[in-house]
Amino acid sequence: MLKCYLKITIVLLLISSCKTRQQINVQNQCRTKYPILLVHGIGFRDDFFHPKYWSKIPKILEKNGAKVYLAHQDAFNSHAENACIIKERIDEILGETGADKINIIAHSKGGLESRYMISKLGMADKVASLTTLASPHRGSAMADTVLAFLERKNLLNKSLKIIRNYARFLGDKHPDVYLSAKELTVEYMEYFNKSVPDIPSVYYQSYGGLITENYPDWFVRIQYKLMQKAEGENDCIVSKHSYQWGNFRGVVKSNDDFGISHFDIVGMRFVSQASSFDANYFFIELVKDLKNKGF
Repeated sequence: MLKCYLKITIVLLLISSCKTRQQINVQNQCRTKYPILLVHGIGFRDDFFHPKYWSKIPKILEKNGAKVYLAHQDAFNSHAENACIIKERIDEILGETGADKINIIAHSKGGLESRYMISKLGMADKVASLTTLASPHRGSAMADTVLAFLERKNLLNKSLKIIRNYARFLGDKHPDVYLSAKELTVEYMEYFNKSVPDIPSVYYQSYGGLITENYPDWFVRIQYKLMQKAEGENDCIVSKHSYQWGNFRGVVKSNDDFGISHFDIVGMRFVSQASSFDANYFFIELVKDLKNKGF
């Protein structure tokens, strides 16, 4: 009887141990070699109390073992100015964690600022990888269209004043609204790409989404149609051609027939409630892939 009891106890302990190891493996599926830095795009700040730019993504990644940090750069500023902020943030994170490098995941304009920082500010040895999501590497016709419209209607100065006040409300101390928009135009990005080369030691990859004319949000549809006329397939802000950079990993798919907008890809539900796309799952898979690549 005692022997039987001992055997049952041993079996139960082994089963319990297996479950524990299995749970640990699941929890650590996003534990990359280097910390993750999320770099936001134009128009918002990741340290503003509401709404949250990255939604629940940072917490989801942390629950799965990742060390996640936010960049805290300005909502409206030049590539160069925001790159300096991101550089300081990386130095702070590396000092705190003791890590040698960092993985950057950047959305929209944040991808351009990150490229500038790596190439121009001597940070290549501190960045293992840069993943850009819907970044306008070749500019966006939307920036050209909006600036041209405001200038034609003599609304540029009034608009800039309103947006500067909004930027200061968000937390920007010295916003440069005009330059932050001008640096997203197609013409400017041609110059940018010639003067900001990729660094061979850094792994560059990119993703993007596409929407269709069936997208439920009317304002997003208007932007989509303007972009389609100018640049073809797009996510309502950036074209498929423009967001491809480095190792292009493809167009991210959704389970519906209207696709993934510029905002959906990072879970910005406060901008668009339309897509059924699960940004949390997408980010888990993205970070797992970085881990598997040794980053």
